[in-house]
Amino acid sequence: MSSTTLPVNATFCRGFSLVELAIVLVVVSLLAGGLMTTLSSQIGLRNTQDTRQRLKDVHEALLGYAATHIAADGHPYLPCPDTDNDGAENRSGTTCTTPAANAEGTLPWRDLGIGREDAWGNRFRYRVDRHFSDSSTGIAINTPAASLRVCDQTPCATFVATQIPVVILSHGTNGFGAINSGGGVNLVATSADELENSNSNDDFVSHTPTPAGANEFDDLVTWISPNILYSRLIAAGRLP
Repeated sequence: MSSTTLPVNATFCRGFSLVELAIVLVVVSLLAGGLMTTLSSQIGLRNTQDTRQRLKDVHEALLGYAATHIAADGHPYLPCPDTDNDGAENRSGTTCTTPAANAEGTLPWRDLGIGREDAWGNRFRYRVDRHFSDSSTGIAINTPAASLRVCDQTPCATFVATQIPVVILSHGTNGFGAINSGGGVNLVATSADELENSNSNDDFVSHTPTPAGANEFDDLVTWISPNILYSRLIAAGRLP
């Protein structure tokens, strides 16, 4: 009976042990998790940049609206907010539907001819000083100073800007306090600074984002300076 002699330099193929397979799976999981985190961060950054650009477009659209809409006294005016979620301003006669106070609702996107939502599918919040949205007595050099304010935190002790005619904001990634695309109300904000941006008063908060926790904040806030508004209207020949 013959026997086979293996050559001295023969090699053997050996499979992975269970321990080695487990290590491989752990490494793959870590890599996949890192990729998912990176992808999520990239999507979040893209949505934020997209929304900032949309807010810039809103800013320009509002200035254009004021330059092309003339009140009964021959002066320009800004649109009222949308309060019934149809995209059009809600005006009662010559004033907004809440004339006793500065009007607030969502952006009247139909009247402005722009997109209605931020990158997260929520409507932009819009508040305008009543002296700047009256279609009977429009904006003039002697119009009373607007009362809207932007602070760096709540309660408002340090101001970023004051005497603002109009504030527009996105409720950010979490969407707390926003009106969604279907007209429903999202979850109420849980932090003091985000609550300030949804409590329908004249004070707003704007600062860099803070992570979820005691004072989560991811709102994106913009406004029109009265000086910019007057400058644009003078350049357009609407003032003085």
